[in-house]
Formats: sequence, C-alpha cells, structure tokens
Amino acid sequence: MQEVKTLKDVQRVAGSLYTRILEKSEHIMKHIQIGISIPILPDFWKYMYSDFEEYNAKSIILEEDINTETFGKMTDKVVGHTLIYDDGGDVLFFGFFRVIDHDPQKIEILIDSVINYARQNNFTSIRGPINVPTVIFGWGFMVEGSRKDLFIGSPVNPPIYQQVIMQKGFYAKFQEDRYWMPAMKMDPHRNPALIKKGVNFAEYEFSNPGLEGMMQMKEEYIGIHADYMPPSAKITPKASKNFDNIVDFVHTYGTEWMMWIVRHKATGQLAACGYVIPDVFHKDRKGELDSISFHDWVVHPNHRRKYLSMLMYGETSLRGKDRKTPHYIKRGSWPVGADNIANANAAKKMGGKKDRSHVILQMEL
Repeated sequence: MQEVKTLKDVQRVAGSLYTRILEKSEHIMKHIQIGISIPILPDFWKYMYSDFEEYNAKSIILEEDINTETFGKMTDKVVGHTLIYDDGGDVLFFGFFRVIDHDPQKIEILIDSVINYARQNNFTSIRGPINVPTVIFGWGFMVEGSRKDLFIGSPVNPPIYQQVIMQKGFYAKFQEDRYWMPAMKMDPHRNPALIKKGVNFAEYEFSNPGLEGMMQMKEEYIGIHADYMPPSAKITPKASKNFDNIVDFVHTYGTEWMMWIVRHKATGQLAACGYVIPDVFHKDRKGELDSISFHDWVVHPNHRRKYLSMLMYGETSLRGKDRKTPHYIKRGSWPVGADNIANANAAKKMGGKKDRSHVILQMEL
C-alpha cells in the first residue's frame, strides 16, 4: 500500500531535507509520537483516530536523506512532524509539532511547510500548536522556566520553537498558566467564610450524572459552553465529538465524581457544570490516581455571584479526598488564562504556585 498521498508528493526543501504529506490515519500514527513529549499509549488511539476523522487531519513529515550503507536500510528517515487540520472554518490548526534534535533550520522548514499549505488552500490564519485530543495532549509551546515533568495535557519543549516561529510573523494568541497545588478538602455547606457571607446553596442541586447521564444531556452541556465560555476559552477547533471523547476519557480513566453539574431546583436550568481530567501518568502504590487537572468550570450568567464555583470545588473535593471513593487525590494542576487575574488569585489563595506556562501562536495570512 502506498503510504504517501499528497498535493505535490515529495517536496525537497533544503539539501538532504524534504517534506511529505500523509493523509491516512494509520500512516499518521506511524510518526506522530515524534511530535509530542507525552507518551501515546495504545489505549489513546481511539480518541486520536476520532479527531483525525472529525478534522480531516493530515501529517506533514520532514525527512532527511541518510547513508543507508552506514546506518542500515531500516533507519527511520523522518526527523520532524506536524499535524495540520481544520474544523471547516478559515483557520488552519497545527499540532504535534516537533523535530527530533530541536534544530532551528528544521523547525523553520517545518513551519514554512505549514504556511505554504495554508496559503495554497486559502486559509486566512494559522493557529497552534493544539494537540488533539487536547484532553490528553494539551496545547501550546512550553514557556521557558516551566516545570518539565510528565503531566496530562502538558507538552514539553525548549523555547527555540516559539522563538523561530514568531520570527515568521506569528504572535502570541493566548497563554495559559498552570498552578500546582495541594488538593484541599472543603465542605461548601460548612465553610466558615461562606457561612459568614450568608451563602446558602439550598436552591441548587449538585450531582455527578455518570457516563450515561452526561451523554443524555450532551446538547445542554455543549450549549452552556458555547454560549458562556469567554473568548479566550474558544481557541480550540469546534467539534461535536469533543464532548464524547472527554466524557469517555474521564469515566474510563477516572470516575464519576470527576464530572458534575449544578441545577437550579426551581427552574431546572443548568446553572453550572465542569470536570477534572485524571492524570493517568501518576498513581499511588495501590495503582489509583493521585493527581488531577482542575480543568473546566462554567457558570450560567443568571447564577453568577452565587459562589457556585466554591460549591463545585467543595463538593468535588469531598469526593476526591474521601478514601472510600475511587482515587484519593493529593494534588492537582489548575490551568488559568494568563490574563485571568481573578482565577489566578483564587489559585494562589488555595496554595497554588505557578509552575508552567504554554503559549498558542497565530499568524494572519
């Protein structure tokens, strides 16, 4: 079977270096690990194949001629990789962008190939890196000085990538900071500070619907995100299957208490919702998860300033810090938009310390 199906097949770009475009998912999977520091476990493939199909994804690979007599005919010639895809709009997204030796020339060649593809196919802008599915592989180039240990959704790279790519006309579209913090137990119904403020959650019902329950309320859940998430949270590509993958991932690798909703009892309106992402790479001696990413919190405008964020955190902490429930959580990572001062201050008040940042780049064509 022929592996390459491209617009112009092989394009030689510099001396011994040349690029190719791969379109079949099974061919993309052969080389995509080059593009990410996070391990691609076989169990993750179903989520990746789903997104490849959803976004009509392709891989641009950078290859280098080698002396097969010296290194052998089986030596892999691929020295760089990036995924390119779109959601039917005018933005070309890229992700899984990396070269094996972090060589500036190879980085420049690879990003040039992305720019050329975007121009040839009439995209108006380019954005990335966004590594789908983001629930596992995250987004952005890591900012210098960030913590480099393995954590779900936190790719690692040296700063040479953003330095080279920004010289091509890209700018920082969005920066996300992460706060490493202890998982603290807090009962929102008995918290002295909330009681002093006269906060009463009697008009709301907090629940963990489980996998089937979440799937039954898919449209409602997607709707509150589409309508009320801030613009900075809408930088990732649109997709109907994102919800399915997130719900399945959280319930497969985590447990029911990691995804929740809050309803207003009198009206039945979905007042708030959210989820945490289980960090599958960190487990305790019993083989259970001990860390999570505090990932998603949305509150309907009609119910803001009612301390529902505290209700969601508190109820979730009661379950995550209960040794009778699956997975006893000791620590977590709280992602916050760099311009979201309120959430950053909240993370700091809860003992969080900023330990890593990632930046998404964009270029207008």
